[in-house]
Amino acid sequence: MASGIRCPSCGAVHHLPPPLLLTVCDCGQKLRHPGHTSASSHSQQHADLYEILGVERTASADDLRTAYRQRARETHPDAGGQPGEFQAVQAAWEVLGDPERRRRYDRSGVSSAGGRELKPVPDLLDVSVVTAVRRLVSAGFAPRLVLIPEHHDGLADVVIGQQPAPGTNHPVGSVVDVAVSGSDAGILWRGIKRDAQRVTDDLKGAATATADSAVKGAKRAIRWFLRTVAIIVSIALVIATSIIVGVYRPVAGLIILFVGATIIAVVIQRTSPNINQRRKSTEETSLVRRRISHR
Repeated sequence: MASGIRCPSCGAVHHLPPPLLLTVCDCGQKLRHPGHTSASSHSQQHADLYEILGVERTASADDLRTAYRQRARETHPDAGGQPGEFQAVQAAWEVLGDPERRRRYDRSGVSSAGGRELKPVPDLLDVSVVTAVRRLVSAGFAPRLVLIPEHHDGLADVVIGQQPAPGTNHPVGSVVDVAVSGSDAGILWRGIKRDAQRVTDDLKGAATATADSAVKGAKRAIRWFLRTVAIIVSIALVIATSIIVGVYRPVAGLIILFVGATIIAVVIQRTSPNINQRRKSTEETSLVRRRISHR
């Protein structure tokens, strides 16, 4: 049955059939319904399981079993009981009759359904369908999309309803209906395109950074290779020259070898990247010290 909500601006009443919880008034005011909650679901959500069986919280396992059997006979439909009350008794026994689940219930005060923990359903209203699905999956729920024809531009492509309502305790892993404003699956496509564009931009930035790093690495490798080749060629020339000259003038050959080796060592030292970096750092440190001393 549709539930009404009054606009605080113009006083108009809007009837929102479940699972709709969000609409826009003709005056432009966005209206949000607190949630559709039936009396039976409300009482089951907040009922104390010990009260349903009619025992104290300190009751023993035998007392619980006796109370359950008595309450089951009293509330059974064949004995004139109400089906809803009988089901509540069965649910209470499923929790309190299991020692582990009873301990969890005593600690938290919240029962579980079918052995599953209950968690509050996240608020999905007025967000994109992609965001809504992410929130539900992160909370442990299974989203089920319900497409609602667009009736206002201000609510296009966003969630305008959900069932259960936000904050309702719901078994983890259960289905949550998500009402999305849109006439077809185009809203999903647009949401996916937005996410895909963000991913593409991130990948593009990462690819650019990777390419820059690769280019710099290639340049360093080429410089290192050419430098190594130049050093090897220089060493070979010095050795060859010293040998040729040494055949005729041994002393001159040794001098050429010594001088050539010294020159090559100096060149290697001055062209070494680590040496240059340390020299630059030392020069910067010295410059800072000079500026401090001048002050």
